[in-house]
Amino acid sequence: MSKIYELSTLYKLGRKYVVWVFKNYYDEYIVLGKENIPVGEPLIIAPNHLNALMDAIAVLSLPPSNMSRVYLSRADLFNLPKLVVRFIRFAKLIPAFRIRDGYENLDKNKASFDEAENVLINNATVVIMPEGNQGEEKKIRPLVKGIFRIAFSAQQKMPVGKSVKILPIGIEMGHLMKFGKHIIINIGKPIDIADFTKTYEENQATAINQLKNKLKLDMESLVQNMATDKYYTCFETAIDVVGSGILKELQLCDNTVNRFFAGQKAAGILVELEKDYPQEIEQLDTLCKRYKEGLQKVNLRTENIEQPALGVPALFIFGLLNILYLLSGLPGFLLNIIPFKIPTLFVKILNIEYKGFYSSVYFAFSVLSFPLMYTLQSLFIISIFTLPLWIFFILLPIHYYSGKLSFLLYKKIKADFAKFRLLRLVKSNKSEYFRLNALRKQISELVLKQFSR
Repeated sequence: MSKIYELSTLYKLGRKYVVWVFKNYYDEYIVLGKENIPVGEPLIIAPNHLNALMDAIAVLSLPPSNMSRVYLSRADLFNLPKLVVRFIRFAKLIPAFRIRDGYENLDKNKASFDEAENVLINNATVVIMPEGNQGEEKKIRPLVKGIFRIAFSAQQKMPVGKSVKILPIGIEMGHLMKFGKHIIINIGKPIDIADFTKTYEENQATAINQLKNKLKLDMESLVQNMATDKYYTCFETAIDVVGSGILKELQLCDNTVNRFFAGQKAAGILVELEKDYPQEIEQLDTLCKRYKEGLQKVNLRTENIEQPALGVPALFIFGLLNILYLLSGLPGFLLNIIPFKIPTLFVKILNIEYKGFYSSVYFAFSVLSFPLMYTLQSLFIISIFTLPLWIFFILLPIHYYSGKLSFLLYKKIKADFAKFRLLRLVKSNKSEYFRLNALRKQISELVLKQFSR
């Protein structure tokens, strides 16, 4: 019987397809710190956990492709039908039992932890979400101890000179639910468990706490850590507003990666502001609430308000171009509307409420629905127009690339409509336009003055 960490040919092929779909799910797939990934060593990968399946595949997508990755996963998945459980094992998942699974089941973790240790002893990789659960908010939640117990236990069984390493990873998504946004996978420096073994031999609890604090700090440095309970919505709004200002302060060009770094800087400032200047954070919270409510009323975003309103002649040209975009994108829309809607239908049937699970389910069904519908539609076109069968191999990529084009044109049209709404606001309610810009300026000034403190 093959070991869970061994890579079969079928698994490798499936992985290639799933990772390809995953990278195409986002309009920007960005990996930072690839050089930090240890190769050929016992490794535990520890990512933050926002988005169920998508976090796991984000780790799967990392190089090298021949690195086996075994996941500790929620145990209730293994209560599904046997056929599904067989697939789960094929996908290299090991059950991890939590208190919510019942105290009587916690002893079952010994078998799972032993299997994870065996993976490490054989120089393969274990993936553990150290927060233990997932959450929508961009901050590192308290870490559970299972990952550290596995790390120290495996280290004790390692030959002399070999050390288990924990690799912290921060995953940043442009949106938890929406397709076609960006993803940034930020890889930190590996933590060497051998550095903590002396302390572990003297006092296990102290060593575990030291390692837990180290990992938590490292993970916080890899994400936009909005570490607040009371002002999270305020932090989100303020980071959105001050992004351009921080880029200017740091003398960085405006792109997705630098926006992420600016957001990290802003989050750090806001955490300090809440801790040291409670009156100012209260003032900022009030400003952010007014600003966000105002944007929602006029259906605009900060990126729209930041730009000057275009004149009527320019928008007239944009309108003509949008007609061209609509006509150009229509074939791709018609070819992709059914496979695009099928996953949405399943999401509604399953009545998913948690945002971080929505896109995971959508993605899982998309992996199946798009190739299936592309195949059926291509065969239907061939039969209707009595075309030779070899046309099938031309129609498949036409489906895919026309869908990509259609989506890009949709985003362009959507951005142009925002310009129309901005012009309408300026023409019909100039006082509201000035009020929103004044609020934006006040928020920006309040946050940016922390640079000089």
